[in-house]
Amino acid sequence: MLTEVFPIEWYAMAPKGMSLVVTSLAILAVTTEAVDESYQMSLRIAKEMGRSNVDLVVLGGLPINASQGASKVDDLIKTVSDSSGVPVTTSLTAQINALRAVGASKIAQAHPMSEDLDDAAAGPLREHGFNVIGSIGADVNTAYEWGRMSIETSLELARQVKKDYPEADTIWFPCPHWPTAEMLETVEQELGVNAISASQAIVWEAMRKVGIEDKIEGYGRLMRDF
Repeated sequence: MLTEVFPIEWYAMAPKGMSLVVTSLAILAVTTEAVDESYQMSLRIAKEMGRSNVDLVVLGGLPINASQGASKVDDLIKTVSDSSGVPVTTSLTAQINALRAVGASKIAQAHPMSEDLDDAAAGPLREHGFNVIGSIGADVNTAYEWGRMSIETSLELARQVKKDYPEADTIWFPCPHWPTAEMLETVEQELGVNAISASQAIVWEAMRKVGIEDKIEGYGRLMRDF
C-alpha cells in the first residue's frame, strides 16, 4: 500500500504530540491475493509495534479487517492484542463506532473505487446492522492513483450521492488513502448530513482509546462533539 494521504490527514486532525507509527501493507490494487498477504503481514507487524512500546495498534484496511468475516473482527482484535501485548482496534471498528456515535441511520457511501465494488465496500457495515442505502464511486481502483486525487473529488461525490439519495442522513467515505478530511465540515454544513471518513474515524478512535478527550474543530461533528 502506498501511504501518502493518511499521514497528512492524521497530523492535520490529531492534537499536537500524538504521534503516528505507520507500516504499509501489500495492497496496490484490491485483489484477493493482496488482501490475504496483507492480513498475514498485519499480524506480524502488530507484534513488532508492540515491542516498540506504542500505546495502541490500529489494524488498517477495511478489506483486510473483514477478510476473515466482518463478524470475526472482535476475535481478530483479541488475537492481535494477546500477541502484541498492547490494546488493539481496527479501521472497521473505528468506522462502526464513529457511525454509531453520530447516530447514522441512512448511510450513503462515496468511495474512490469503481461502482462494481459498491457492495464489497458496504458489506461489512451491513453485516453490523447499518442501512447503507446507496453508493457512488470515483472509478479509481489503484493506490497509485488515490493519493493524486483532488480534495474536490470527494466533495463532488458527496453532493451527487446526496442528490441521488436525499433521505441520507450520513455520508460515509471509506478508504483513508484518498483526500477527504478537509471537506468534512463543508459536507456537513452544505448538505445537512453527518460526514464520516475512514481517516477521521481512525484518528477519533485512537484518541479516545488512549484517553485523549480533546475536541477538534474543523473536521465534522464526530471530532468536535463526541
